[in-house]
Order: sequence, then structure tokens, then C-alpha cells
Amino acid sequence: MDNLLPKSMLGSSRRPIIAGAAALILATILLLVYLSHYRSSVKSSNSTASVLVAQAFVKKGTSALEVAQQGKWEITPISKDDVKLGAVADAAVFKGQVALDDIYPGQQLTATDFGATPTSTSLSAAPELLGPGKTAGSWRALAIPLDSSHGISPQAVTGDRVDVYTQSAGTMSLLMQNVLILAAPNQAAANSAAPTSGNYILRIPIPMVPRFEFAADNTTLWFALRPQKGAKPATRTDINSSNLVPG
Repeated sequence: MDNLLPKSMLGSSRRPIIAGAAALILATILLLVYLSHYRSSVKSSNSTASVLVAQAFVKKGTSALEVAQQGKWEITPISKDDVKLGAVADAAVFKGQVALDDIYPGQQLTATDFGATPTSTSLSAAPELLGPGKTAGSWRALAIPLDSSHGISPQAVTGDRVDVYTQSAGTMSLLMQNVLILAAPNQAAANSAAPTSGNYILRIPIPMVPRFEFAADNTTLWFALRPQKGAKPATRTDINSSNLVPG
């Protein structure tokens, strides 16, 4: 049949076939390239996992709340091949728990690194009242009744730290800075099942106890909530009507 057609017609009829075949080959190549890039991107996105990693040494018995407040852990991407069994990505898993053993910088945190410890029904047995290191035993717990405005309630919670100011005879003064709230109103102290109260329970160094007791009965107290980390020292300038307005 081909022999019966002019050569010019034979060339014309073949061109669409060749063009179609070339388009099909090109489309196939583009599809294969796309699939290769897609597999590579999927493989790359799935090659890491985010887990909590210790950024500093954590002593056995330290509460998860304290570790978080001091920024001693961070969510860090880790190669999936290197992720430890039981590694944790959500810090909420450790809520209310303490470190069951010493934790070292760079260590991935697993579900077995923190856990609940037996709690005492007495605030006097709480490790937070005992205090850390060389200061252990040099603290006392005091109850301070404050309204929501003076005490920043309910924002100031158990475990937070505040600067305490006293207002008396027309003068506002810093009584003490960086005071630990052992228990906020209607909240339990950390690592303690002691009954709650409507007062703030503060941890106070022994020499400051009479000052706080006197101030609580004879002056007006105010709390200033400190940031969990990076807080600068509070100023100790007494403020009254003569220097209320700067300059």
C-alpha cells in the first residue's frame, strides 16, 4: 500500500506519529523526574523526628516544672535512626513528675526519665521548702492573705517567683525579690499532697520571717510577677509623693 502512495504523502503521515511518540517519551521522562523528586522530599521530611533533649545537667529529684522554667530542655530534630526508644516530644507528658535519675546535657528525654514520686500529706516534707544545696533547711513557709489585685491571682501560680513590695506611711519599698510561691491559693505545693488554702504560701529565708510577718499585719503588700527566666534585679528605690514623678 505504501508503494501506491506518493513519497510526499508517506512523509506527511509519519510526522504526527513521530511527534506523538516523542511527546509520550518526554511526558514519561518528566513523570519519572517528578516522582524521583517527590520520593526524595518525602524521604527527607521523614528522616528526622522532634524530641525533647536536655540542654543542661538535671539533678535527680528535680521537678519537670523547674526544668521547664529554667529552660533546661528543648525540642530538637533528631535523625530517626538515632531516636531513643520511648523518646518524648511533648513536655506535657512530664507534668507533675520529677527526674528519677541524673540527666546530662544532650540526653534525649524518655518516658522513663521522669515519674511520680510518693508525696507527703505534709507541706513540711516538701523538698521545695527544704531548699537546694547549701541553703537547705534555711527556709520557712509563711501564709500571706492577698486579694487578686495585690497577689496577681490567678496568674501567679505555684512554682512562680515574685518580687514583694510593701506600702506603709505613704512610701512603697521593695521588701524582698525572687520569692518562691510554694503554693498559690487553692493550689497544692509541688511534690506535696498537703491541704490547700486561700492564701499564698511563700518560702522565706529565716532572717526575713519577722519582717514579712510584721509587713503582713501592718502594711499593704504587693506582688510583682517575675519572668520564668532572664529576670533582671528589682530596684530598691523607695517611692513616695516627693519622687513619684521622675525628674
